[in-house]
Amino acid sequence: MKKFLLSLLSVIMLTACGNKNENSVNPLGSVEIGNILPTTETTVSISETATQTTTRPAEKKKINTKSEMLIDVPYYSQHDYPTGCELVSTSMLLANFGFDIKAGELIEKGYLNAVDVTEKDGKKYGGDPDKVFVGNPAKNTGYGCHSGAIIYALNKYLKPQEYKLDKKYEITDLKGMELDEICDEYISRGIPVIMWASINMKPTFQKLINSWIVEKTGKRYFWKSNEHCLVLVGYDEENYYFNDPLVKKNTPYMKRLAERRYGEMGMQAIAVEEITQ
Repeated sequence: MKKFLLSLLSVIMLTACGNKNENSVNPLGSVEIGNILPTTETTVSISETATQTTTRPAEKKKINTKSEMLIDVPYYSQHDYPTGCELVSTSMLLANFGFDIKAGELIEKGYLNAVDVTEKDGKKYGGDPDKVFVGNPAKNTGYGCHSGAIIYALNKYLKPQEYKLDKKYEITDLKGMELDEICDEYISRGIPVIMWASINMKPTFQKLINSWIVEKTGKRYFWKSNEHCLVLVGYDEENYYFNDPLVKKNTPYMKRLAERRYGEMGMQAIAVEEITQ
C-alpha cells in the first residue's frame, strides 16, 4: 500500500465497522462536537411472525428525572468480526438476559441471512441491509445491516427461548426516537438499547463504490461509510455511555455529537424487555 502524506490521513474513513478496504484506517482518535441534525419523530413497524414486536408511542413523554445512570452489560469486542458490530452488539444485548450466543452464530445458526455483494455485467448486486447482513462479518470487506435485520434475528432467536424458559420477551423498534427519550424511557429503568451511529462518532459519508443494486427491488442502495452499531448503557449530564465493540466497555461520547451521528443513521434503535407474567 502506498504511503500517504500525514495531512491526508485525517480524512481517510472506514467503510463499515472496522472495514479496512479502500486504504482506510481505524479512526479511534479524538472526537469533535457538532450541531444536532434536525430529525423527525417517526416509527417503523416490522412485521415478522415471532415474539412480540412493538413500536414506540409517537407522543414524547418524560417519565424519569435521574441525572445519571450506568447499566452493567456484558462486553464483547468485535476483534474477530471486523465488520460485524451489529451482530456483536446483539450478542451483548442477549448476554444481558443470560443468553450465550456468539456474533457469528447469529448467521451460522440461521437467525439472520448474510448476502455477499457480487458483480455481474459490470454492476454490483447485493441485499437489503434492513433485511439481511450484507457481506461477511468476519472479513474487512463486509458491510453490515440495519435495525430491521436485527429485529428479525432477535425475534427468531428469542421465540424458541420463550418455549424453553416459559418467559416472554418484547422487542421494541425505537426508530425515530430521540436519544434523551430513550434514556428516560429505557436506560433509566436498566434496559440497554442497541443503536446505530458511526465509528468513533466520526461523520458518515457515501461513495459510489460502496453502493449496489438490491436484487429484489432493482433500486440502488448507498451504504453509509463509518456506519457503526453500539449498545447504549448509560448517561450523565455531558455524555452518553456505550459498550462500543470497537473500543471498550462504558465508552463515553459527548451527547450532542452522539445525537448527530445517530441522526445521520436514521435514528435506528432497538430495545428488548423481559415481560413479567
